[in-house]
Amino acid sequence: MKFPPVHLDFLQESTAPHHYVSVSRPLVPVYRVGEPLQRGRRHWPEGSQYSYNLNGHELTLFVSNVNEHLVHDLRYGEAEFAVIVEHPVLVLAYRFGDSIHWSDVPFTWHMQPAHCRVTPPHESSPETRALLWITLVGADDGMIHAQRGMTLAPAFTRTLQDAIRAQASTPFDPDLCMTAVGDLFVAHPNTLSRLPMARARTMGNQ
Repeated sequence: MKFPPVHLDFLQESTAPHHYVSVSRPLVPVYRVGEPLQRGRRHWPEGSQYSYNLNGHELTLFVSNVNEHLVHDLRYGEAEFAVIVEHPVLVLAYRFGDSIHWSDVPFTWHMQPAHCRVTPPHESSPETRALLWITLVGADDGMIHAQRGMTLAPAFTRTLQDAIRAQASTPFDPDLCMTAVGDLFVAHPNTLSRLPMARARTMGNQ
């Protein structure tokens, strides 16, 4: 199943100064299976959203007509991730089981809400493993159907978090960013064609 990238409408460029803070201990997301992702909202565009915030690394998938197969693959299926870095572009690719095929989503630190704009700490050990929190949300009901926390291999963790810190430390040029994203997605029009560009790949919990 293909999940095209989507920017949620509560993620938008802030006019706040380009400063950042580092978070050392990610929190567990406060939302739970069986609850709405956002109170009072029952519909979302199909797609996906990756973010790094006070809760750490989060990947949210929005899909209509969620079935047991999707829930099972999200919760228990083999998971694989890749990170593509073509500065200033960062793209996270992912797959779960045999029903959630390779897809990807771009990330721009400067486009995160100001109150969520934090950066990963520098790894205290070469064996540091980041935790990625994945959530499956019904695009047609707004409800959380499944969640899963997975660790990322040390080398992948360093690559991903270095790329986020590099974005955060670079002045933001929205035109340059949009042009770079457009050029990447035009030259390589689907996730499979972008995968060979990955700077790092890992299986979940490896």
